[in-house]
Amino acid sequence: MADLTVLIRLHKHELDEKRLALGRLYAEQASLERERRELERTFAQEKIAMETTRDIHFTLAKYVEKVRLQMAELDAREAELHKKISVAKDSMMATFSELKKYEMTQQERDRLAAEENLIRESKEMDAIGLENFRRKEEE
Repeated sequence: MADLTVLIRLHKHELDEKRLALGRLYAEQASLERERRELERTFAQEKIAMETTRDIHFTLAKYVEKVRLQMAELDAREAELHKKISVAKDSMMATFSELKKYEMTQQERDRLAAEENLIRESKEMDAIGLENFRRKEEE
């Protein structure tokens, strides 16, 4: 039976890399959420400022359109990011599943090897005991 420790180490490393990549995607998602909140905050402030000034109403429509386009862009970026996160999670779970299979297989192999060693040692001790008994009988 082959030793799976190299495969286990490789999959652990791969899993760590995928966790880091997923972490970067979540950080990007948090950044987009901050960007959205900042845009909403700025829009609310500008809207209040424009409502208090009566002669600037014609610029409000252009500003509202600009903010709407920025929100649509943020929505598109968030949707794309959600897809990337979903793919990254699936990939990470597949790697984790493979890693667990290899670890469980290695544990089973180690357990069987330990049992075989105990059986072999027991047989050797029995053989030694029989040999000692035979020698005492001959004396």
